[in-house]
Amino acid sequence: MTRKSHSENTVGPWAEEKLEALEKYLRYYCRYLSKQNFTLVYIDGFAGAPVTKVRPTQSVVHAASLLADDYDEAREKLVLGSPVRALRTDPGFQRHYFFDLDEKRVEQLNALKAEFPAKWVHVEVGDANERIRTLVRQIGGRREVKGVAFLDPYKDNLDWETVAALAATRSFEVIINLPLHMAINRLLAKDAERNPEWEARIDKCFGTDAWRGVVYPEWVDMFGDVRAPKADHVPQLLLDIYVGRLRSIFGEVATPRLIRNSKNSPLYFLLWAGPHRAGLKGADYILGPGEKLAMKRR
Repeated sequence: MTRKSHSENTVGPWAEEKLEALEKYLRYYCRYLSKQNFTLVYIDGFAGAPVTKVRPTQSVVHAASLLADDYDEAREKLVLGSPVRALRTDPGFQRHYFFDLDEKRVEQLNALKAEFPAKWVHVEVGDANERIRTLVRQIGGRREVKGVAFLDPYKDNLDWETVAALAATRSFEVIINLPLHMAINRLLAKDAERNPEWEARIDKCFGTDAWRGVVYPEWVDMFGDVRAPKADHVPQLLLDIYVGRLRSIFGEVATPRLIRNSKNSPLYFLLWAGPHRAGLKGADYILGPGEKLAMKRR
């Protein structure tokens, strides 16, 4: 299964569903606050390229290969990335911050300044977690600042500390792409094969090690030995923990939206969290057309 990489400019066809939902929410958010005296800020922590090539599914490649004239067209389908969708939002944000690990991609992001000369754009190469926490320290306490942070990590590299820093401002909402199936669940081996280094990465992502007792519940066998087999339905268990932690720091969390690949296999969850009911109302409505999971409001 392919996934988003910080070193390539390709995405799966399912990325369009995620990006279209993001664009609709950004439009809702800016329109809702357009008549209020706020400086609206957009943060793209793992920005990616402005335009990406969509990887064709195997069925598309096979069909296109039978018709050589259509093969290149099938391979060259393009999709606008999150930075462009944010910049073309109207009415839009007054400040745009784009962070990415790849220097070539950052060059492409910087080129957007010429394409959108009326927009204020800051682009920086480096780790999104460090950059966002630094930015929040600079602008997070300003009453006039309101914003949205789109956090779409390449794998399990979104730190909980970063999410918590945004929540502490009480001014930012987050839209998080949580790769439970694509990345995090793959780090969780069976009891006898558990990897401490991998599990430490999940601790950092969740901001706690409490998930371990849920994923690996301990029991004592008839010989007095402690066993900790991996539980069933681990992605759902982890989702419940993550959503609960989001609610504890933001206050409001929309019903998660499950994104699947072209083979109908689950990939990741699109999550919204924020401090206000108005944002929750918009997020629930916009995420509604996709596959949502039943979730009790606590």
